[in-house]
Amino acid sequence: MTAAETQVREQILHAAARLTGEGLIERTWGNISARLSETQFLITPSGLAYETLRPEQLVLVNVADASWEGEIKPSSEKGIHADAYRLRPEVNFVIHTHQYYASVAGIEGRALTGFIHPLLGKRVPCAAYGLPGTARLRRAVEAEEAAWPDCRAFLLRSHGALCLGRDMEDAFAAAQALEEVCEARVRDRMEEGSPFPVPPDLGTSIRQGDAFRLIRKGRSRLYPIGSDSLPRAAALHAAVYRAGRFQCVAHETSPAVLAVSALGRRLRPYLDDLAQIAGADVLCVPAEPGRLQGAVRGRNAVLLRGMGALCAGSSERDVDAVRALMAKGCEARLYARVVPGCRPLNPADAALQRLVYQKSYKEKKDLC
Repeated sequence: MTAAETQVREQILHAAARLTGEGLIERTWGNISARLSETQFLITPSGLAYETLRPEQLVLVNVADASWEGEIKPSSEKGIHADAYRLRPEVNFVIHTHQYYASVAGIEGRALTGFIHPLLGKRVPCAAYGLPGTARLRRAVEAEEAAWPDCRAFLLRSHGALCLGRDMEDAFAAAQALEEVCEARVRDRMEEGSPFPVPPDLGTSIRQGDAFRLIRKGRSRLYPIGSDSLPRAAALHAAVYRAGRFQCVAHETSPAVLAVSALGRRLRPYLDDLAQIAGADVLCVPAEPGRLQGAVRGRNAVLLRGMGALCAGSSERDVDAVRALMAKGCEARLYARVVPGCRPLNPADAALQRLVYQKSYKEKKDLC
C-alpha cells in the first residue's frame, strides 16, 4: 500500500467520524468514498459500524464497472459513487448522507430551484425513488448527474442526499449548505402551532435477565418482566419486553414525535431508514400495556397516543438510532401533511426493506 493510499484511507475514516459526530448519518446508513486514481476509488464497506472501522476494511472499487477487490463487501451504493467519479473528473470525494432536513425535503420528489446557496448554485436536483442498492436508484441518480453537470448536491427521494466535492472539505461544505437550505424550506412550509405539552417521562430501561432496570426521574429500580402488578411506566416497559427479545427500551418525546402521536394514527414511513429499523409501519395505541404488547410485536417502535413513542432495540446504541429515526420520520410525516405530492413508501417496498435489514443485520451481529 502506497503512502498516498494510506492517507486516503485515513481521510475516509476521519470523514466517517465527522459524519456521525455532526448527525449527518445514523449507524451505517450513508456511505463515503474518495478517488484513488482515474480508475479506482475507496469506499466504506457494507454494514460495518463507522465507530470501529479500520483503514484496511475500506474497499477498493473500479470506476468503470463498480467491481471490487478483496473479501469485504463494499457499500451497496457503490454504483452511485462510481458514476459520480466517471461523470465528474473533477470530483475526488463523495458522501451519501441521510441528513435530517435534506431527507425530509426529499420526500417531495422535486428539485430545489431559484437562488439556493452560494455553494450550491440555483438548483438541487432530486432523483426519482428507487429501493436502496438497486439499479433503479442508480439509474435515477445517474440521470440527474448527467442532466445537471454543475450541481454539487442531489436529493434522493425518500432516501437522503448525495454530495460531491473536489476534496473532503468541499463535499462536507456542500452537505452542510444543503442542510441549511432544506431546514429553511421545511420550517417555512410547516404549519405553526402551539407546542404539545410534554407528557410524563416514561424513562429508559435495560433488561437484566427476567427483569429490567428502569431509570426514571433520576431514580433506578429493578422490576420483574412477568409481574402483573407494576406501576404504569414500568408496566409499559414490561409489555415491550414481553413482545420481543429487546434489551433496551426508551421513551421518545421530541416535538415531531409528540405531534404525530397526537394524530392517533398509524405511521407509514416516508423514509427508507425508518422502514428498515422501526418497521414497515408504526402503530399508534393508547398507553395501555395490553394494547402496547401487540402493537410493538415485529417492530422496534410504537406510538403512544399523545405521549410520544417507546423505542426498543438490542442495545442502547440501537435504541438511540431508533429514536433519531423516529424523530426524522415523524418530521417527514408532518411535512407531508402540508406539502402536496408527498406520499409514503409503497407498503410492499417498506416490508421488503424491513425484512432485508433484519436478515442482514442479524447476520452481521452473528459475525461480531
